[in-house]
Amino acid sequence: MLYENLVILQCDQEYGETSFIAAVDRKTGKEVWRVPRIHRRSWATPLLVKTPSRTELVTSGAESVISYDPATGKELWRAPGVVSNPIPSPVAGRDLVFVSAGSQEKRAMAIRVGGAGDLTGTTNIIWSYEKGTAYVPSPILYGDYLYLLTDAGAITCLEAATGKVIYQARLPIAAKFTASPVAFEGKILIMSEDGDGFILKAGQTPDVINANSLGEPVYASPAIASGKIFIRGETHLYCVANSMSKAATQ
Repeated sequence: MLYENLVILQCDQEYGETSFIAAVDRKTGKEVWRVPRIHRRSWATPLLVKTPSRTELVTSGAESVISYDPATGKELWRAPGVVSNPIPSPVAGRDLVFVSAGSQEKRAMAIRVGGAGDLTGTTNIIWSYEKGTAYVPSPILYGDYLYLLTDAGAITCLEAATGKVIYQARLPIAAKFTASPVAFEGKILIMSEDGDGFILKAGQTPDVINANSLGEPVYASPAIASGKIFIRGETHLYCVANSMSKAATQ
């Protein structure tokens, strides 16, 4: 994660004995700060979240979710962890950060940022949901809803503010999913490992409005920039033009 003049690395090791998070100067590589972490292995990328008074660096972990000051490494708050080894990265919006994991156990949580100390049992833990999470794909926050996508193509739409289940559905073709969904113009794009792309209408109903196949495996998440969608397949890089003035890739 890049923050001002720093490159920040969350390095959670196999059993946690030597885990740490550190920041190095991005021009010189000199270490600026390092904080030990008692967390077993994780792959989730940390997330920078801006609040009215500060910027927080939120890290997902099986044992705990911790927010740090990205400039110094000082711990700001911690909350209960996601239990499983996290691969999905956090997403944030509306003063909330959403974390999830789904390897050994399923858990998604919404935590209000801006807190201090141990948030366990406080009103900063907005909701927790114990099913529907993925082993690999990250969730996506789009509009009022958080969408969870499992590795087998099951979709759960939750009301982001409350955790209320809006719907649970499956994509029309059986497939495996590694790429995380992206969203634009009221639509959500989901790519399967087989290279099938599904366009899901965002909102309260699980309407698949289009499906196309690239004809080759896709494992990487699509990227959106300058009115175009970029999709990296096994052997090709695809650029799909679209009018996306309100694109989102959270």
